[in-house]
Amino acid sequence: MGYNFYTLGGSQFWEDVFYYQKWRIQRNYKTKTYRLLDNWDIRRAEGTFDNCRRAFLKYIEVFQLSRQKGHMVILLHGLGDGKNIFKPLWREIIKHGLSAAAINYPSTRKRIDGHVRQLDFFMNHLEDIEEVSFVTKGIGGLILRKLLSFDSPWRHKIKIQHIVEINPTNPETPLFEKMSKFRICNYVLGPILQDLSQKNMQIIPVFKNPEQVGIIQYNSLWTRICQWLPQNIRQYFPNIESSNLNGVKNTISINGYRCCPIKNEQVILKCVKFLTQGKFR
Repeated sequence: MGYNFYTLGGSQFWEDVFYYQKWRIQRNYKTKTYRLLDNWDIRRAEGTFDNCRRAFLKYIEVFQLSRQKGHMVILLHGLGDGKNIFKPLWREIIKHGLSAAAINYPSTRKRIDGHVRQLDFFMNHLEDIEEVSFVTKGIGGLILRKLLSFDSPWRHKIKIQHIVEINPTNPETPLFEKMSKFRICNYVLGPILQDLSQKNMQIIPVFKNPEQVGIIQYNSLWTRICQWLPQNIRQYFPNIESSNLNGVKNTISINGYRCCPIKNEQVILKCVKFLTQGKFR
């Protein structure tokens, strides 16, 4: 009970495997050691998962944490991102009476199957939650689709409500396959590039219930400028038609100036609207 050591919260080295009222247990992707972080990303315990879990139960009494319940929104970031990109969206979700958990996974350190196993472990240890929705950005959508293709214990006790994909990775775009041919790209983005070839992305199962899913295609100023480039270059940039990956009818296109879609006010408002009402309009 005496660690009180500030951390950066983990991004590309720690993966979240447990979440409760902003407290989280993380696992180091390489050493497989665990640590317990409080809502300020202060390390409160470390060791095995069971050690961190027992320490958390003690802190529940010390800090008098209230029970989480009802409907939770799980936020999955994209390649090279971290949980902090979701702060503006997280705040808006909380305003609407839902709970939210932005999940860290080391996107540049593991392949898709490794991330799926982490999220499956996370969902099986999600406590006091009856319903979940998901918001994904980029490759987070691929990981979610593969996660939902398996029959796991949590699927029998937690109901899935809505899913919002923001700029989903398009299997018809040859961008990642082109990048995988360069050593520097493999070094920076990691082994997941092997899974992002057109062939590998096309075999990832689609959502079984596309009516639950909404797609937001955010076009930044840079993306719109690139649409004027020659076709052999423009093919590497997504658009609303190519992002309709799963037979989903609920799609919307939003233009903005910022590069990060989560910082766009319209993206945030439309995202929350779909989470609460199941539609964009």
